[in-house]
Amino acid sequence: MTSETELGLSTLTVDECRGLLVTHRPRLGRLAFVAGDWPLVLPMNYALGNDVVYFRTAAGRKLFAASRSARVTFQVDNVDEVWEDGWSLLAFGRLRAVEEPAELARVRHLPLRPWAGGDRPHFLALDIDSLSGRRIVG
Repeated sequence: MTSETELGLSTLTVDECRGLLVTHRPRLGRLAFVAGDWPLVLPMNYALGNDVVYFRTAAGRKLFAASRSARVTFQVDNVDEVWEDGWSLLAFGRLRAVEEPAELARVRHLPLRPWAGGDRPHFLALDIDSLSGRRIVG
């Protein structure tokens, strides 16, 4: 059996994962949660502040998941196709709507601008319970 080390995979530390979340451009990842009976994975712009991943959204399934404090996963990765290397990380936690006035004021100053058109008046927060990730080197 081939080990991850032999395949060029290495485990990222929590601090490495956090650093990649902060510095990764574009700030785009995938939010995964269960909507009804099915898992749903959606691309999301994000900003990080104090171990919380923030998003903006319109009313809909994401906001409903936040109202239930749903457990979610957020994935961010980076791939260099030329060098065949990259990394992928997962943030696990609960999604919630940002409603507390002081936090809402802080979030409004983060670099969080959705790419999709339309009004996105709601702010969501993923309070990170755990971070994990791997790096592959070609």
